[in-house]
Amino acid sequence: MPDYDEETKKLIEDAALARANFDEADKRFRDTEKELNDINSFLNMDLGPDEVFYPLKDQCYEFTDREYIYKLCPFDQASQRPKSGGTETNLGRWGHWAGPENNKYEQMKFEKGLNCWNGPDRSVLVTLHCGTNNEIVSVAEPNRCEYTFNFNTPAVCIDTTPEEPHDEHDEL
Repeated sequence: MPDYDEETKKLIEDAALARANFDEADKRFRDTEKELNDINSFLNMDLGPDEVFYPLKDQCYEFTDREYIYKLCPFDQASQRPKSGGTETNLGRWGHWAGPENNKYEQMKFEKGLNCWNGPDRSVLVTLHCGTNNEIVSVAEPNRCEYTFNFNTPAVCIDTTPEEPHDEHDEL
C-alpha cells in the first residue's frame, strides 16, 4: 500500500471494516431469507390429508436391479446410477400429485429430469401402495426416458380420499 498520511490510512481502515461488517450482515440476511423461503415452501407443500406423507419428506429410498441403483427422495427428486459406478442421472424433480381425480394422493409425478438424447426430459411416475415399510418395490421404463416406480408405504394404508362435506342439521 502506498504511503498515505495517518488520516487517509484511518479512512481506508474504517472503509475495510465497514465493508467486512456489511458482508457479514448481508450473509446473515441471505441466510435468513433462504430459511424463510424454505419454511414458506414447506408450509405450502401438499403433504396429504392431515400431513400423512410428512414422514416421507427429507427421506430417500433405494432400489437395485440388474444394472442400476434407483433413488427416490419424495418431494425432492428421483435418480439412477449404474451399479458399476459412475455419475448419478437426474430422473426428475418433485412436480405434483398425479393420481386420479378420486384420489390424487395415489401417484407422485417427478418431472424435468436430464434430457434424453433425441428424446424427452426424463420423468418418473410413482404409484403408492399400502405396505408395512417405506420402500421401492419395483422400477420399470415402459417408454423411453419415462420411468415408473412402485412404492410401498404405510401412509396410504388409510383412506387418503378427501372427505366430502356433509350437511349436518339437528331436528327439533
